[in-house]
Amino acid sequence: MLGSIPLRICFLWHQHQPDYRTPEGFYLPWVRLHATKDYRDLASILRKHTVKHTINIVPSMLQQLDAYSTGTTDELQRLCTIAAAELTGDQKQHLAHWATTVQRDTMVSPLPRYNELFDELLGHSLSNLDEQAWRDVQVLVNLAWTGPETRRKNALCAELLLQGRNYNEEQKHALLQLHLDVMSDVVPSLISYEATGRCELSVTPYHHPILPLIIDSRVAAENMPHADLPNPPYQAVYHAKRHVARAIADWTARSGHAPAGMWPAEGSLSMAALDVMAEHGVAWTATDEDVLLHSLGPQWHQSEKFFPHVVATEHGEITVLFRDHALSDAIGFEYARWNPEHAADDFIRRLEERRRIIVAHHGEEALRNAVVSIILDGENCWEFYQNNGEDFLDALMNRCSDKARFESVTCSEAAASDGKRSLQHLSAGSWINGTFDIWIGSHVKNLAWRLLGEAKVALEGAGGSQDEVAQALETLEASDWFWWYDDRHQAPNKPDFDVNFRRHLLAIFEKCGVEPTVDLLRPLQEVCMTSELIRIPVVFGTAAMHRSTALVRDVSIESHEDWQRITVQLERRPLELEEVVLQIQGQDGFERACLISHDEFLWRSPHHDEGFEWLPSNAAVLYVHHHKLWTIKIMEERSEQGQISTLVHLSTP
Repeated sequence: MLGSIPLRICFLWHQHQPDYRTPEGFYLPWVRLHATKDYRDLASILRKHTVKHTINIVPSMLQQLDAYSTGTTDELQRLCTIAAAELTGDQKQHLAHWATTVQRDTMVSPLPRYNELFDELLGHSLSNLDEQAWRDVQVLVNLAWTGPETRRKNALCAELLLQGRNYNEEQKHALLQLHLDVMSDVVPSLISYEATGRCELSVTPYHHPILPLIIDSRVAAENMPHADLPNPPYQAVYHAKRHVARAIADWTARSGHAPAGMWPAEGSLSMAALDVMAEHGVAWTATDEDVLLHSLGPQWHQSEKFFPHVVATEHGEITVLFRDHALSDAIGFEYARWNPEHAADDFIRRLEERRRIIVAHHGEEALRNAVVSIILDGENCWEFYQNNGEDFLDALMNRCSDKARFESVTCSEAAASDGKRSLQHLSAGSWINGTFDIWIGSHVKNLAWRLLGEAKVALEGAGGSQDEVAQALETLEASDWFWWYDDRHQAPNKPDFDVNFRRHLLAIFEKCGVEPTVDLLRPLQEVCMTSELIRIPVVFGTAAMHRSTALVRDVSIESHEDWQRITVQLERRPLELEEVVLQIQGQDGFERACLISHDEFLWRSPHHDEGFEWLPSNAAVLYVHHHKLWTIKIMEERSEQGQISTLVHLSTP
C-alpha cells in the first residue's frame, strides 16, 4: 500500500553531438539528422504531458545548427541536393553508404519503398538502380530521419508518406528545406517549452570537454591509481573556465536568462570542476551514482543516491544530483525492444521499489526531500525504438502524471529541496564506471593528450594570449576525440575523428612554425606501433582456386610496449551469405573472436580494453594485449564453395 507522500522524480535529457565543422562543411550529418528527428520532436512529445523535465543542450551543437542556417552543409545533404540523373558512380556509392547507415527495423521497414531498396543498396548491384530509384533513396533517407511529430503535423510529409515512391525533384528539395526549417525552430521550441514552467534548460561546458581532465589530467589517478597517464600532464584551468563561461553566455544570449544548472560532459566531475562551476554561478550539477559510491566509500548505501548533496568549494556551495544508473540505462538500452506499455509498467515497478527503499531506510517523511534522478542521452536511443520512442514516452509519461504516486520536478527544484546531504569530498569520475578510463590511460589516448599539450605550448610560444590559445584549442578539448580513441568504441565513421583531430593539430603546429613530434599524417594508432611490421600471406590449403576466391589476403602484427595491433586484410567486404570468422588465441589461453559479414561486425574478448576496428580499406584491426605467439584460425563461408579454413601463427621477438 502506497503512503500519502508521492515519490519525487526528475528527468534530464542530454542533447549532444560533436563539432563536425571543417572548412569544407560538416564531415558527418548527425547534427542535422538528430535535429530533425529528435531535438524538437522530443520537446513536443514531452510537453503534451504534465510531467516536468530538464533538457540539457551543448552550445557547440547549437552553433552547428546556426551554421546550417547560414549555408554550411553536410555530405549527405549535398548528395541529396544533386539531381538524381546527374549522380556519378562515386556519389551513388557514398549515398548508398549513408542510406544504409540507418536502423533497418525501426527506421527503414516502416517505409516500404525504402525497405525494398535497402538490400540493393547494401549489395554490389547499384548499377541496377535507375534514376527514379536514386531519387527515391534521396527522399527516403531524409524522410526516415524526420521525426514522427513533424511527419504528422506537416502537409509535405503526409504527401510523401501517402505517395510512398516515385518522388520528383521538387518534393525532394522541399523536404531538404523542411529539415532546415526544423533546425531553425529547435531553440525557439525549447524556449517556448521552458516558458510553460514544466521544463528547465541547462547547458554543458561549451565544447563538451571532460572538464576535470582539462583542469589537470592527473586527477584521473584518483580512481585509476595504477593507470599510465600523460606525462607531462595536461593542465588548462583557464580553458576550463572559458568553456563554462561561454556556455552560460551562449544560452543567456539566446534565451534572455542564465541557466541555473550544468550537466557536465559525460557526467565528469572533480572537486576542481565543481569549484569552476561554482565560481560562475552554477547552482546545481549532476553525475552518476558510481561517483557518489566512490566518494562515500564505506559510508555508501544505495539509498544515498536519492538525496541531493551539497559540496563546499572555494567559490561557494554547489548541489550535486546523482543519476539512478539502472533506471536511466533501462530507457537508454533495455526498453527499445519491449512492448511500450509493458516497458512503462516495468519502469513504474522499479520506481515503486525505490520508494520502498527510501521509506525503509529513512522513513516516509524522507520522501519530501528525496528524488530519483533519471539522466540519459536524449537522442541516440530513439532510433532503436519503434516510432522513434513516442509510444513508449507517451505510455511512461501518462503513468508518471499520476500525482497521487509521483511528483515530477526539474533539476533546479530537486536541488532546492530541504534535507540535502553534505559531501566533504567528491571523488573524481564520470558516469561510466565512475572513472575517466574511456578518455585517458591507454597509449593512443595519452598520445592525443600529449599532442594537445604540445599544441598549447606551441601557441603560447608563438605569443598567443590566454584567450587566443584557449580559442585555438577549445574544439580539440572536446570529449569525443578521446572517446573514439578508445578501442572499445566502434562505428563506421570512427576513422573520421582521428583524421580531423590530426588535421586540427597540424594546422596549429604549421601556424606556429613548430614541427610536431610525431608524423600527423599517420593515424595515431599507427604512430603508437613501434615495432617493424610482420606480415604473413594467408593460404587456404594448396589449391590455387582457394587463393583466387579467398576473402582474406594476409595478416600482419605490430607491437608497442604492452599492446599489439593485428590487422587482417581482406580483398573486399563479404557479400550476402558470406562471412569471415576469426578465432584468435594468445599465450594466456583465452580466445578472442571476430565475425565479419556483409552487414555487421561482432567482436568478443575476455578483456574489456581489447578492441576491434573495421577500416574502409577492408581491413579488420584487432587491438590486443601483448603476446609473443598468436594462433589465428580463419574460417571463410562462401556461398559457392562452402566453408574453408586455415591456421596462421604470428610470433614476435
